[in-house]
Amino acid sequence: MSASVSLMASGRGACGFECTVANYAVVDVPLESIAALRENPGSVAGSSLSLRFLRHADEQTVVGLAAVLRAMALPPLVGTDFTHWGVLAAPRLLGRLGGAATLKKFSQRGTAAISPHVIPQNSLHAISSVISVALGMHGPNFGIGGGPESLDEGLLVAITCLNGTRVPGVWLVLTRWDTEPIPDGQGGSLSPVNCSAVALALVPRMRGGAYLRLSTSRAARRQPGEDLATWLTTRAPLGNPASWCRTLSWGGHIEFVLDEQIEQRKAA
Repeated sequence: MSASVSLMASGRGACGFECTVANYAVVDVPLESIAALRENPGSVAGSSLSLRFLRHADEQTVVGLAAVLRAMALPPLVGTDFTHWGVLAAPRLLGRLGGAATLKKFSQRGTAAISPHVIPQNSLHAISSVISVALGMHGPNFGIGGGPESLDEGLLVAITCLNGTRVPGVWLVLTRWDTEPIPDGQGGSLSPVNCSAVALALVPRMRGGAYLRLSTSRAARRQPGEDLATWLTTRAPLGNPASWCRTLSWGGHIEFVLDEQIEQRKAA
């Protein structure tokens, strides 16, 4: 699969950034299925993960790694050397279930009940760090945003990073709950919830193919688009136009257009 990503500005001091989405994958699973995914998020070419590697990881980290592994296993990324790639993660409200469980343990049994893994596994940079370590990547890795607008912030930072460094590519991992869980204090949720992740493999600009465009131009106000993960899994059938677009809070807009070529590669 390939798609171009463009960030364009107009007027005084205009600048532009472009890159290509070499591949993408979406993973969307209910909370009760994450335990199995934690034990086996997917295969890693040339190595294997310990069954304990994700033992303390947040649910969004588990699903994010699974999405990256799924995208890596699809053409044209099969056999790609990711050693020098970067990993950028933009979670939305990471660590709420684990945080609630930690606070309850602390109130009942004090500091002796608190695991030293709580802070590193629930920080903003946890997802990118885990993926980087799991896949042996040595490029930059850090978390972005963490709040309600993490999607927008993640896309902007990823494009800037790719155009401002010499890394051959970056993984942008966008994670969230479909509806925010109601913590039960035991690490679970009182309401049924799904956790989803979109993994985008971004590389320097290539011509042709479908595209993902970020524009700073203040176009006519548009209705907010549906969630990106939802659209990617329920988009128009092969051969029909398929596009995702929404206006950002600061007036620019994001557009993701898939073409027949990218659909054929996905189906192959």
